[in-house]
Amino acid sequence: MNVELGGGTLGLEDFVDDFYELDGFADTSYFETLERHSIDTSEGIDSCDIDHGDIDLIRACITWCVRGDRFCDGLLAAQARSGFLDRCLSRLKEFDEG
Repeated sequence: MNVELGGGTLGLEDFVDDFYELDGFADTSYFETLERHSIDTSEGIDSCDIDHGDIDLIRACITWCVRGDRFCDGLLAAQARSGFLDRCLSRLKEFDEG
């Protein structure tokens, strides 16, 4: 499946491959990071305030999407279609440019 991400089109498999190739980007303790940011994971990923989140929260949310798709097939595609991943990438771009 191809989706619009970060202003371009990318296949989700390519996105996942790139995610794992970025050494140190995946947050291996993403649930702890979410907890530190007072995110109630039972409310779902949409409860994350991406627009005001710091880089640790953004990394944790992206990791949650990618890892969650391994247990709930289609989760990553749903988050891409909803615009959540694009908002995460846009926020990362803000940090990169700031």
